Amino acid sequence: MASSTSSRGRLAEGEVFRSSQFVVLREAGGKLVRIRRTDIPLDEEATADLLAFFDRFFPPLMRPQFVLLLDSREAPMATDRETERRVNEAGARLLSGFVRSAILVASATGKLQAARMTRERGKSSVFVDETEALAFLLPELVFD
Repeated sequence: MASSTSSRGRLAEGEVFRSSQFVVLREAGGKLVRIRRTDIPLDEEATADLLAFFDRFFPPLMRPQFVLLLDSREAPMATDRETERRVNEAGARLLSGFVRSAILVASATGKLQAARMTRERGKSSVFVDETEALAFLLPELVFD
């Protein structure tokens, strides 16, 4: 069961959503939305909960106000076509409409897989280094 933290439909900075497979945080004054994948394999229910949360709190008309970081460093690799298809479909919905979006992965292999899976959308950059990802998303800030 997923939980979200909101006050009258508005989200504060910090953790705003949690399920067994996803944690969503707002950072950098609320401008950065970070989706952190946990090490629990994906299932349809958790993905549907996350998509419903995003539809409610980050509808397409609001997304141009934010940047998105999909932090999948802890996520298991997609090893079969069905998982890859689900990740692709969810990613297409989650990553669209933001000013900039980036995917953070744990390894060069993960970077290759994520780049291949997002190639058609072409808007998300893939990083292994968190500092580089944040600098891409928020170029006006300095990261050490």
